[in-house]
Amino acid sequence: MKFIEAMNERVDSSFIGKFFQIKERGSSFSTELAGATATFLTMAYILAVNPRILADSGGPCVPDPDDPAGVFGESYEACLEKIKQQYVTATAIGSMVGCILMGLVANLPIALAPGMGMNAYFTYSVVGFRGSGMISYQAACTAVMIEGAIFFVLALTGLRYRIIRLIPEPVRIATPAGIGAFLAHLGLQTAEGIGAVVGDVATAVTLGGCPPEKQTKMVAYDDLCKDLGICVFSDNYTCDVEGGIMTSGRTWLGILGMMIIAVALGYKSKL
Repeated sequence: MKFIEAMNERVDSSFIGKFFQIKERGSSFSTELAGATATFLTMAYILAVNPRILADSGGPCVPDPDDPAGVFGESYEACLEKIKQQYVTATAIGSMVGCILMGLVANLPIALAPGMGMNAYFTYSVVGFRGSGMISYQAACTAVMIEGAIFFVLALTGLRYRIIRLIPEPVRIATPAGIGAFLAHLGLQTAEGIGAVVGDVATAVTLGGCPPEKQTKMVAYDDLCKDLGICVFSDNYTCDVEGGIMTSGRTWLGILGMMIIAVALGYKSKL
């Protein structure tokens, strides 16, 4: 503990400690380091989820006209894998620049990263799955650039705060709850989470948690699958066919981990 106290004192008297006013704000370097580590671990999922969601839009990839599989062909899939890697780099760079500017310019302990919700809206509502929407990827990116410029002007002029105050308070309170529910849904799925929630034909989602040998992949039953037998299996699956609901060890391990975290957080809040 003496080492940590000595380190905190040295940082407080240094240029970094004086610039960020660590001691004046009632904090310490060790506290800030622990908070930064917890924040990074909380936000690191965005490096995997954001590229995956944006890649579903198809990006700038163009299907091979000679491939009957179209957007599910090998060349298109290879392009998507390359795009995912670029999205990971772009997500990391964008988060780094945002956090650095927030710390150096605003001098606030707030981490910034691409937000969840808007990326899903961009992919599935605007561009559509692999470009199946009415708006092209290039046009949507142009709209995002114009939107960013407008928000930048609103932030500089102070109009952003006035516009926010015009939003009804129930909407402002419900928005973070809605985003949290969306993130919880992602965490309960198989791709990014414990697999407790799977797909269902009637209700869209249902209880899952079945082991891999009990999983039944869902198929896009389109004209290509009906006429030529070229069926595309999605990452989504159901447990209703083979059974085995809530028998996956991975699912129960995830539930146990969440219970331990919840108990630890509840114990800490009482101290």
